[in-house]
Amino acid sequence: MTVNPEKMPKLTISIQGKEGCVGIHKNVVRALGCPRYLAPRISRKRNLFMLVPCEREDVLSHEMPENFLESAHTNYRIHSLSFVRDILLSNGLRTECTYFLEGRYSKKNHAVIFPIASAKLYDPKNEEAD
Repeated sequence: MTVNPEKMPKLTISIQGKEGCVGIHKNVVRALGCPRYLAPRISRKRNLFMLVPCEREDVLSHEMPENFLESAHTNYRIHSLSFVRDILLSNGLRTECTYFLEGRYSKKNHAVIFPIASAKLYDPKNEEAD
């Protein structure tokens, strides 16, 4: 099911330093039109993280798990310890922590863009962070 990206409530990801992965939330995939493959991109200044739909042949392509949108128990994570740690270190963030980033849909780039400066430290005591 595709939803109008401009009316999407929250487009969020989690950057999990200790695990070396990026957790992609369902609304991000819906905002991009439910593509089969996504590719992570980072700006030259390393201050923006982007997710863009791509083809399987893209060197950075990651396939969406089966039943990701239908199942509450299926997660979509992109694993790369060096990529995640590079993002965190180049933005002065701690590599052993988990951060949440809120993004916006860019119609021009057909991408969801996450300013890394908006990263919020995950607090397990705060249930709203999820």
